[in-house]
Amino acid sequence: MNDSIFQPNYTITPTIKTHLENIKNKRWLIENVLLMPKHEAWLGREVRVGRAVGTTRIEGAELDEPAVARLDAQSVSRSDNADEQDNINALQAYEFIDYLSDQRDIPVDELVIRQLNRYFIANASAMLTPGVYRKGANSVGDYQPPDQGDVPGLMRSFALWLKDDDDAISPVLKAGIAHLHFVAIHPFWDGNRRTARGLETLILQRTEFGFKKLLNTEIRLFNIRDEYFAAIRASLGTRFTAEYDFTQWLEFTASNTDAVSDSLVANISDWHRRMERFHEFGEETGLHTRQIDGYIYAAWTGKITRGEYLEITSVSPVTASRDLADLVQKGLLTTEGKTRSRVYRPVSLEALRKIATQAGQLPLLEDEE
Repeated sequence: MNDSIFQPNYTITPTIKTHLENIKNKRWLIENVLLMPKHEAWLGREVRVGRAVGTTRIEGAELDEPAVARLDAQSVSRSDNADEQDNINALQAYEFIDYLSDQRDIPVDELVIRQLNRYFIANASAMLTPGVYRKGANSVGDYQPPDQGDVPGLMRSFALWLKDDDDAISPVLKAGIAHLHFVAIHPFWDGNRRTARGLETLILQRTEFGFKKLLNTEIRLFNIRDEYFAAIRASLGTRFTAEYDFTQWLEFTASNTDAVSDSLVANISDWHRRMERFHEFGEETGLHTRQIDGYIYAAWTGKITRGEYLEITSVSPVTASRDLADLVQKGLLTTEGKTRSRVYRPVSLEALRKIATQAGQLPLLEDEE
């Protein structure tokens, strides 16, 4: 049995140093922004949907965020549609990742990695043996992973490194190394890249670089997937070797995390600014706090249903219907559909400005471009 610990080979270049410093500064900004717990939960659900969409679309799925958000709201566990099943699996995997991120007493080891793979390819053919290391060769394009006989030893060595609390390495780099090395070993028949991306997210979220669990690197990797695949190929070549160099990959993944954290800071700053203004506007318009929350949710997601209003406000169905009707009557929401299928949509910015002007509150909304 080989119990040697994995030793990654890389150089911290000036480019990597710059990205790490940028990420560190933005981490401080996110950790110190004031978000109400319920608002943070809404954003977290949106991020989980976005991660599922990103990681599955990289692998060829076609469902967009609205479609996956509907799946998430339905809380289904199985579908005959392959794209839907992949996204259902990813939603459950990222829920598991968010849970484990708070369980620091549970080590990220082979058991966790196996379970992650089971989540990502749940309900797949039994021949793909979810969560079980492959028992044969598994080429990926022109890349040849290690022989199946070497996989158990490589994974033991990798897991020992994952559990090693080495303060000398930045968590951003450790997460990036874990991503690439898992892809390099390709220990399972299927779901390896999805598992690798989930593993990177898990490792980051268990450190001071957790970004309130709101960092969505997966969707950006989908948007730059050609660069993503090129960075993997450039580091791994066409055949697994134990001494491959991570440096070029770490420049790419640090750049990606830097860019995503930059977007997160902008989004959270925008969210915080809008929340303050909507609350001021809502209070002056005579709205209850829960109605303000309902409108904020609709404005952020593009719509709200009575079921969603019930979930975020914890009121009775009668009160929910009355509150929503009042928001419609005040001109803040419009309706589509009838009875249980009814969807409420926020009015346009122009219409909201008109309401604000009539109420003498235009300064609150005049720069909402």
